[in-house]
Amino acid sequence: MSGLIGYIAALADDLSVIATKVAAGSLDDIANQTAKSLSQTAGLLVDDTAAIPQYVSNTAAKRELPVIWKITKKSLINKALIIPVAILITYFAPWVMLPILLLGGSYLAYEGTESIGEKIGFIKAHAHTQKHSIPDTDDLAAAEDKTIASAVRTDTILSIEIIALTVASVAQASIVTQLGVLVLIGLIATFAVYGIVGLIIKMDDVGFYLRDKKNHSRVYQTISKWLILGMPKILQALGWIGAVAMLMVGGGIIIHNVVYLHWLLDLAQGLPIILSMFVVYFLAPVFVSTIVGVILVAIIAKTNS
Repeated sequence: MSGLIGYIAALADDLSVIATKVAAGSLDDIANQTAKSLSQTAGLLVDDTAAIPQYVSNTAAKRELPVIWKITKKSLINKALIIPVAILITYFAPWVMLPILLLGGSYLAYEGTESIGEKIGFIKAHAHTQKHSIPDTDDLAAAEDKTIASAVRTDTILSIEIIALTVASVAQASIVTQLGVLVLIGLIATFAVYGIVGLIIKMDDVGFYLRDKKNHSRVYQTISKWLILGMPKILQALGWIGAVAMLMVGGGIIIHNVVYLHWLLDLAQGLPIILSMFVVYFLAPVFVSTIVGVILVAIIAKTNS
């Protein structure tokens, strides 16, 4: 009997060691695959970070962080719904991923083209009539709801693309690794993006605080001036960065998923590394996005006229 107990104890120890090694291996796989996926989705994360402040910038100052938190929670819900659907699609209908990626890439091309067209005056800018700064009124609540809905709509498209690109990059991994990577990417994509958005939006408030509370320090006064005057310029720059990022990411998705466009990437062969990267990551994607975007803008404008 004691021999049997000893055998069971030894077997349990062996199983424990094996389980520990498997768990450690899975964690390593998840960490490595997450790092790889982050590099592939970096453009979308930049795009999300640059796009969202535009929605929140006209909100009343005391409501900025609550609005960002509402968008953050809805973004988490989006990803919680998208992740299991993405895994199911990968296993039961992998062919669906291609049209999802192409539709998302085309949407980003359209949004980026329209945004730049508005900025340079080729397209009439949309009128924004909401009064975001009226405190303690039903109009404020309605305006906030519309702001949140617009931001969440853009976040949903970008979340679908982020998850789609991530699941495509880990399609050959185990289900545990896939789920771990998708959850980590979803959390990073949400909290990193909206944490940075919150810091950007509250820059001027920090500047006003330093100006009023640290008025005896020349250093703090200089910093406060930079923060207050820099806020509008940063938002303006983010508008351009977000639009260009949409073109780069949208075009990149389209090129990599349409075989007939791969020749555009071949143009970079033989070039110096800097020029090669410029062609692959900027010139070719922006070229494709602009063509797709102009076509979609023209179609939608004709449909609405």
